[in-house]
Amino acid sequence: MPETEEKELDPIVTQPHGREQQMKMEILNMIHSGESPYDIVYMMAKRLEAASGEPGYADYVKDQLRAVYGCALQEEKLLTDELDDVTARLHRIERAYESDEFTEEEHTRIGFAIDRHKKNIERLKALIQKAKADHATLKFRKN
Repeated sequence: MPETEEKELDPIVTQPHGREQQMKMEILNMIHSGESPYDIVYMMAKRLEAASGEPGYADYVKDQLRAVYGCALQEEKLLTDELDDVTARLHRIERAYESDEFTEEEHTRIGFAIDRHKKNIERLKALIQKAKADHATLKFRKN
């Protein structure tokens, strides 16, 4: 998911109700701006992580969104976010492979990781292409 700039809470807002109001307004602003529902959920997860003091919660939520809505339900936006992360990770691994800091055995392992990342990138590209062809998008059903 694209990282949005973390907004600092207004220091004037010190009462819990004020912070909740600010968060409610941010959610509405994201909706009115046409932000992805996934980005809204992720923003809420980051806020809950900060409030609960539970590090890693937002990343866990992001991973679960990608697993369920991205890979399983083939939501294009989440697949694209995953592709961007895998591609960035591949570039970091390739830079490490070019380094002379590793033994021959470590280079072999790094080479294996590079191959797996390249295969994963191709898999994600195929899933994104299928999602575009199927026009798979998030749908809301009215009651």
